[in-house]
Formats: sequence, C-alpha cells, structure tokens
Amino acid sequence: MPLSMATPGIYRVKAINGGRTMLKRLTDMGLRIGSILQVVSINPFGPVIVQVNNTRLALGKSVAHRIIVEGAE
Repeated sequence: MPLSMATPGIYRVKAINGGRTMLKRLTDMGLRIGSILQVVSINPFGPVIVQVNNTRLALGKSVAHRIIVEGAE
C-alpha cells in the first residue's frame, strides 16, 4: 500500500516508484528499500511524518504516495 494511505505504525519499505532524483534524495535521507520506518502521524491536508533511524522526516503527500510499504513483522 502507498505510505500516504498507511495508519500510524511500523512498516517496511517495499518499493519506491520515482525517478533517479527522488530515489537519491530519499536514500540520502535514510529511506531505502527494505528500511523499517514508523509512521508517526498523517495529516489529511499536510505532510506524512515518519521516523527512520531516530530521524523524523516530513514527506509531502505526492512523495508519500510513491513509497510502497508493507507491515513489518
């Protein structure tokens, strides 16, 4: 499911559907395929707040929609 549709909880990044620039930017921020992240909050009209490796990131809805996640077991 897209990250933009997730509820607060723990997830694993399954895929990133974006261009080379977006992939590099997210990788530089610590968000890689296989990474475990925690969705802290989702605002219907604002950013998605996630925590990756003790770093909080605010991702816009369009970016969050391109990140595919699955529940982390």
